[in-house]
Amino acid sequence: PSLESNLVDNTDSVGVVGSIRLSPEVRFTIESDRESYWKVGSYDRYTGTGWVRTGESRQYSVQLDGPPGESVEVEQTVTAETTLNSMPAAWKPVELEGAIRRATQVTAQDGLRAATAIDEGESYTVTSEVAQYSSEDLRSAGTTYPDEVEQRYLDLPDSTPDRVRERTDEVVADADTPYEAAVAIESYLESNKRYSLSVQRPEGNIADAFLFEMDAGYCTYYATTMVTMLRTQGVPARFVTGYTSGERVAEDRWVVRGLDAHAWVEVYFPDIGWVAFDPTPGAARE
Repeated sequence: PSLESNLVDNTDSVGVVGSIRLSPEVRFTIESDRESYWKVGSYDRYTGTGWVRTGESRQYSVQLDGPPGESVEVEQTVTAETTLNSMPAAWKPVELEGAIRRATQVTAQDGLRAATAIDEGESYTVTSEVAQYSSEDLRSAGTTYPDEVEQRYLDLPDSTPDRVRERTDEVVADADTPYEAAVAIESYLESNKRYSLSVQRPEGNIADAFLFEMDAGYCTYYATTMVTMLRTQGVPARFVTGYTSGERVAEDRWVVRGLDAHAWVEVYFPDIGWVAFDPTPGAARE
């Protein structure tokens, strides 16, 4: 299968598969005054072999809340170049314009979801409130997490061996804050695993297998493992899918292809919100 079909159709589950291919076909163009990862979906429950988005979606009707801390408004106009089954946008989307608005849902994770396919040539405009923060803000954010965040984004399946937590303890031994732990895990995975689309899907828990038995993998493996490692440390994290920024063809315009499909990690910081981390080696992916 293509990486794109596995990740960004915005279904309620994402399976971790073996070898995968990339598609060079243009999926959409986006006009925006800011470059971003164009997020499609968030997944909270890790099964050991894949990801599930829990909770009920609701009809989009009014403007959504922005992140809890400081943010900057970013407007994006997305035009489908082929049929799209998802609604890429910079995190965090708060307002939607266009005909698709009538057929848009909001997931329990506060993301946008197309209830019907978006036809080639159709456009929609999203206003996002993008969180603004410094590394010092993240370092000093603390650990006073909302109850809902702790309940939804710390669980791990029973198939997670103790050795995953034990290895993570070693990786984050010098970290004094969740931010420093996230940076340490991100750096560890980037440095110790190779990027490859040709892999044999392991048996059992994916994060455990990638951490201890596999030399290489692609974004799904990296992101799954980083979320798992963070959760062993009591740090709320989730698996995220979408597209990287794509090819910049003008000051405010990007062309995004199937090969730009990607998975990454979001970590929750009190009074700031969800912050993206990407443990997949960038140079190898490009």
